[in-house]
Amino acid sequence: MSIQRNRAGAYVELMAKAKARVIPTTGRVLIPYQAEWGQPNFAVDMADDAERLKETGKLVDEVELAAENGATVVGYRITNEAEKAASHTVADSHIIEARYPGKRGEDFEYAIRTSLVDASKKEIIVRDTKMIYETETYLVADQADAEEKLKKSAMVRFKANGSATLANLDYTPLTGAVSGTATITAAQWSGIFNRVDGLDFDVFYLPSTDPAIQAACKQWLLDRRTKARRLAQLVVAGEASKDDDIEAHNVRSRAMNARFIINCSIAGQHDNEKVYDSVQWAAWVAGLAAGTPANKSFTGVRVPMKLAKIDWSHSEVMKGLSEGTLMATRDGYDYIIESAVNTLTSLGPGEREDFGKIRVSMTMDQILNDIYSVGKKMKARLDNDKDGRGLFIAACLEYLKIRAKQKAIAEGYTFTESATKVSDFDFAFFDLYAQPLDAIEAFFINWEVA
Repeated sequence: MSIQRNRAGAYVELMAKAKARVIPTTGRVLIPYQAEWGQPNFAVDMADDAERLKETGKLVDEVELAAENGATVVGYRITNEAEKAASHTVADSHIIEARYPGKRGEDFEYAIRTSLVDASKKEIIVRDTKMIYETETYLVADQADAEEKLKKSAMVRFKANGSATLANLDYTPLTGAVSGTATITAAQWSGIFNRVDGLDFDVFYLPSTDPAIQAACKQWLLDRRTKARRLAQLVVAGEASKDDDIEAHNVRSRAMNARFIINCSIAGQHDNEKVYDSVQWAAWVAGLAAGTPANKSFTGVRVPMKLAKIDWSHSEVMKGLSEGTLMATRDGYDYIIESAVNTLTSLGPGEREDFGKIRVSMTMDQILNDIYSVGKKMKARLDNDKDGRGLFIAACLEYLKIRAKQKAIAEGYTFTESATKVSDFDFAFFDLYAQPLDAIEAFFINWEVA
């Protein structure tokens, strides 16, 4: 009876994962960022505009760029841990403190007045001088009531600080904030990698241009792939001063050389009129990679850019593509992704040429991640015999069937018990064969003119 229940769970879970892979919003992109607002050193899911407004005030360009293609943004505000929240204290009464630490809290002010509808109560009005958040008004009976109701505020928190009753107060700004924004060292980045290691994400955006930090990030993600069986893509970019130097981009591609790393060379004016360097555009690329369904290629996808920092020549484009650099090129009045390539150019053991395409690489990661995740949930719940292993095989085959219908993989896939290893004790071994499908990007036509 229990095995029947597990069987249904495995089928439903894997089938749900398979079907979800063609919905852009199921992709997750992790965006570390520095700002004066947001929960510090903590990951927060932001699936839509309302959640991004609440957590960042929509003031972080990298977060907004990453969200443009429908992916769920996992924001991670990085600080140097010296940050402090703005506040205002009324002796023997209360403390009003900004919801998050950072200088943004000094944009808020509040007032207390006798309620216009109930003279026995007070109204606390909180407003944003930058007018990003709407003005909030709370009707409260006393300090305890205020403390509870202002937990819903997007801007502040109320704390009782004595026994005096709430007195009327003209608009008063919050002060005393300390920024937590500073240059993040290599040692601090190492700590950040460790803190986010257990999170679920499809793509990781690295805002650092330091080659040593990029190398450390590559090693961290490689270890995460091989040891923890958590597969994700990485997007990197370079110094703004070298965004018009194709060789600088290619040097970085050669240093990365991995199917799970994308090197962004896009730089220029966005459709929103702001000019972004390649590091900022890398956040958009990371969101594009996470938000593009697995059965779609983003070669030829329009880049929301009005004017590139440089329009690459044909020879520069060929150099970039041969080195595994992601490029945007002009197509009429638009810019498009020339070819959705990753940095893999020198093949290692078990690798082949098509692994250098982002669609192929991400499809492989998604299939393995989906099967790994269900395997973890099903461990110790199936008997290690022919029947138990057969239930897991059946669930995986059903999953692969859906992926094939989606054109993420070719027909002819197999998932069987291992032909070379014997399942025994608490070990079970399986063989997976599946060919990821790529898209036609170049059409070669022999025309015999009559």
